[in-house]
Amino acid sequence: MRILVIGGSSFVGRHIVQGALDRGHDVTLFNRGKTDPGAFPTAEHIVGDRDGDLAELGGRSWDATVDVCAYTPGQVRRLLTALGARSGHYTFISTISVYGQVDVESGFGEDAPLLEPAWDDELTMEKYGELKVACELAARELAGDRLLIIRPGYVIGPHDPTHRFTYWVERVAEGRSPMVGPDAAQPLQGVDGRDLAAFTVAQVEQGTVDVFHITAPEPAPTFAEWLQQIADALGRPLPEVQWVGPKDELPLAAPSDWWPKMRAGLTKAREAGFTWRPIADTVRDTYDWVSKARAAGSYHPRPGVGLTAEQEAELLG
Repeated sequence: MRILVIGGSSFVGRHIVQGALDRGHDVTLFNRGKTDPGAFPTAEHIVGDRDGDLAELGGRSWDATVDVCAYTPGQVRRLLTALGARSGHYTFISTISVYGQVDVESGFGEDAPLLEPAWDDELTMEKYGELKVACELAARELAGDRLLIIRPGYVIGPHDPTHRFTYWVERVAEGRSPMVGPDAAQPLQGVDGRDLAAFTVAQVEQGTVDVFHITAPEPAPTFAEWLQQIADALGRPLPEVQWVGPKDELPLAAPSDWWPKMRAGLTKAREAGFTWRPIADTVRDTYDWVSKARAAGSYHPRPGVGLTAEQEAELLG
């Protein structure tokens, strides 16, 4: 297949591109050429800005388009208007954050009520979920009979630039005790980017038109269980943890009213072939990747994500 990936050089898109290439597909990346432009030398690279001129996509057609970096409905509308049917099958990477109040403790389905859409054309994290709802609606309007929507939970694993899961892997590996955690009972789901990519590419190949939660595992482990599994995977003792409740500085921490969204039902995705690797594999691969990236000077944690030793000492105090 000829597959166009909008983005494709950072994290989720990177894994999708690699998965498609591994399956023998002819992949074209369209992005600004700023993030690792040397990646994927066997793929075609078109440099352009989806928020600017899409002329470089003119006169071309693809069997499928995978859009991993649309955050406002205007971005979806401009792309699909420019491409029309030339986009082929269209996959929109959405988010589990599109849901409003979830009225079940666990296992909610893809038909759960969504947030009210936000039709702004500027991304603000306060409206992240609402903007993604509007993106989905715009995609349905313009590509409804050829639309696949993927709603991931937290995405984790190698090449993660957010430092959310990576922070906990490095903090446990550091071994310094005690350490600060949010709430021991908080449920948490997170999908390895490679498992997300494998499922997405398989559905693109089949031309699937549907909506899926893609996160893991089910049932969701608690935060305490995640930290213990990280320690076990690294072969190190888990530092003593002092649980201080959700703090903005603590990655992946969530207030209790958000916990039901951390228990997404995966029945539909599993019936469509979704599987996930053991947490231990993701932990070890993440630690190996970030250790090498730090040694090479190429890993730059996102500012404000995670605690410095001084900030942690202050909270412990």
